[in-house]
Amino acid sequence: MAETNLANMIVPEVFGDYVANLSLKTNRFVQSGILTPDPTLGARLTEPGTAITVPFINDLPDEDPDVWTDTTNIQVSNLTSGKQMAQKFYQAKSFGLTDQSALISGAPIQNMIGSRFANYWIRQDAKLLMNVLTGVFGVSKIQNSKIFDATAKMPTEANFNAKGFIGAKALMGDLSENTLSAIAVNSATYAQMQANGLIDTIQEQNAATPFGTYNGMTIVVDDDIPVDLTDKSKPTTTSYIFGVGAVGYSQNLYSTATERHELTNGGETDIVQKRIATIHVIGTSIKNPIQNASYKEFAKSSNWEVVDGIDPKTVRVVAYKSTLDPTLVPGADASKSAGILGK
Repeated sequence: MAETNLANMIVPEVFGDYVANLSLKTNRFVQSGILTPDPTLGARLTEPGTAITVPFINDLPDEDPDVWTDTTNIQVSNLTSGKQMAQKFYQAKSFGLTDQSALISGAPIQNMIGSRFANYWIRQDAKLLMNVLTGVFGVSKIQNSKIFDATAKMPTEANFNAKGFIGAKALMGDLSENTLSAIAVNSATYAQMQANGLIDTIQEQNAATPFGTYNGMTIVVDDDIPVDLTDKSKPTTTSYIFGVGAVGYSQNLYSTATERHELTNGGETDIVQKRIATIHVIGTSIKNPIQNASYKEFAKSSNWEVVDGIDPKTVRVVAYKSTLDPTLVPGADASKSAGILGK
């Protein structure tokens, strides 16, 4: 086990700010409503098995009404139902420290580990969501109906812009009005949006920092969304637009424990947490539940499917593929970018 020992620590005369490199990721996915804990799923996480069956009832069928006469019977239509399979994942993480690392450095390492564990799991949720989206958007039914590829549809104006966003939004069909809640982008796309004047900055009362919105949606910035630098003069990326209730999510922090080893490394304390959780796009289902599923398993399109009876158009998330001005992307070739910013 890789514990925190003296070699990992700075030994200052006066130990000031103990954590100088806090993660830039916070619980933006939760705050934005993309990941809203589902109590129905949460209550079932500790049940036996590797997946949760989520039954649903379809809307009333869009059939023409009967002509009302006094010579024929009124026909009775039935509702249909189906089920989704939400994959559970079991995770554990431990951080440790030696007695000397705490005593000589003066840092409250054990308290720091405990206080930052919640943010650690939040970052894992964001990473897992990106893997789930990668897998789901590789399914052919989703590819054909929920991806707006501006690089193919409007190549001369493929940078993230209002026209492209409207094209992506249209893939929501009549669900798009008043149902979109958030858009997830990476830092380079956020910079592109700023350059194009697309961001409204809002300062909430008592909020520590302002946040950005676009078309009334909260903007969530996460650099787990990759930039494709295959063509360094024309980098591409994918942003995700979420409707309300697009993602089913829940977690159960199963246990937290400390373990003491007096003889190991001169005295060592380990903090261990275990949890069970699930994240899936509503309307899709894991094909075959996987025991001890890893992130890579969630990113495989072969493990996902659109549920029978579900119209892919009703899946409440769309992908918007666009180009980025290379001057805004680290590692890109900006030599050919003159004059294209915002185009």
